[in-house]
Amino acid sequence: MNTGCVALLLAGILAIGAMPVWAQEEPTVKRAESVPEPVDPPAPSNEAMTLLPGPANWRGERIALPPEFAPELPFTGVEELRFSPGMYDPQASDFFSYLFAFALEQDRVLDKASIERLLLHYYRGLCQTVAEGNEFDCPAEAVTLTLTPVVGGYLGELQWIEPFVTGQSQTLYLELLPGHGEQAYLYGAASPKDLQDDQWQNLRRYLHLPDEP
Repeated sequence: MNTGCVALLLAGILAIGAMPVWAQEEPTVKRAESVPEPVDPPAPSNEAMTLLPGPANWRGERIALPPEFAPELPFTGVEELRFSPGMYDPQASDFFSYLFAFALEQDRVLDKASIERLLLHYYRGLCQTVAEGNEFDCPAEAVTLTLTPVVGGYLGELQWIEPFVTGQSQTLYLELLPGHGEQAYLYGAASPKDLQDDQWQNLRRYLHLPDEP
């Protein structure tokens, strides 16, 4: 992301943080602690990573949309993901911290309603499918999303059951950048660390739209 876009997004974050507690749209949510053994991550894709070329030492995956775990997703296209080294280790400081990018076959920039629809279908399908395979429980109503508009994009809080390792309730904080070129794009970063945590400095280094330096 270029310097101007970073500054604008951070300004939006700071403005929200400066509001009194009673005026803030999103309350702070504490995460449940858990200590299960980590599981193996999914196998990497053999396809070239064109949306998220870096960081190269982060495991990458590229999937077609709609994905097998969410066949009712009302969008087509591709998604790429980059997983932090500690993605599947609940003891790691970067547990479940990752980057993602959607390139969608539609001719307009994603708005708030379409982003909510995209992410809720996606995460509900992912949660239910993976949780079932790991003998966890993830009902659809356990997955909720709130988005807050800021300059340049959106901040989000996803409440769900982390289905890969812990089977515990988790809050994922999201930074989202929608854009438009030959396709509609949604670039994002996710982490259970709150947005003031140092983990986000690393995530934001690689969070930028494809037409930005």
